[in-house]
Amino acid sequence: MTRGNGQACRVLVVEDEFLVGEMLVHQLVKHGCEVVGPFPRLEKILPMVDELEFDVALLDLNLAGKLSFPLAEKLAAKGVPYIFLTGYTDSFFPPKYRSAPRLTKPCNDAELHAKIREVTRRA
Repeated sequence: MTRGNGQACRVLVVEDEFLVGEMLVHQLVKHGCEVVGPFPRLEKILPMVDELEFDVALLDLNLAGKLSFPLAEKLAAKGVPYIFLTGYTDSFFPPKYRSAPRLTKPCNDAELHAKIREVTRRA
């Protein structure tokens, strides 16, 4: 998967489950993406997110008991698209995030890459 300039799409992965993170990395690399991460904890990624270069972020909603909404807010303020990865239903999400792009875990290759293309086109 490439950006408009032909370079590989850079994807930030924020996921606390090791095997899920590795599966995402494998799926992304297989489709030509560059992976930033995975980062397993909110307190690790929040202070450094401004220093990293990426085109889109995949955010596990629940990171070891801490919700990733503060990271989503920071990314939205920077104009960086993100996708929540979760098993939670709409009722769990605050109204502000109910229409945010989301995939149910585990997601397959086709769903993942279609959603990444969708959000990066809109950005």
